[in-house]
Amino acid sequence: MTELQFKPFDKKMLIEQLQVQFPNYKIQKGFGGNAISPLQVRTSGFTITGNVAIKTKPQKGIVKTQIPLDMGLLYWIFFPPLALYITLKRKKQKAMEEEVVEKLKKILNP
Repeated sequence: MTELQFKPFDKKMLIEQLQVQFPNYKIQKGFGGNAISPLQVRTSGFTITGNVAIKTKPQKGIVKTQIPLDMGLLYWIFFPPLALYITLKRKKQKAMEEEVVEKLKKILNP
């Protein structure tokens, strides 16, 4: 999990810029579309290892990213085969999260 602090920002602008910065990925908006609903940057189709959740608080300028590996213990308790798969894909997940964090910094630091 990575927590970033920026100046207050517009969430709609962030979504638009993420779509520009990640043309190969899907930017999925949370249910309801309110200010605190999470975003996801994900590869095409359903995959746990190609998913970075982005939780925002635009009024405060806070952005948190999270990958499935951050909840590894929970997966080991309830879904051991899935946890093993996720653990094996750790480098891919961290690389994707780092890419998203770099793009967020680029977008929100003018």
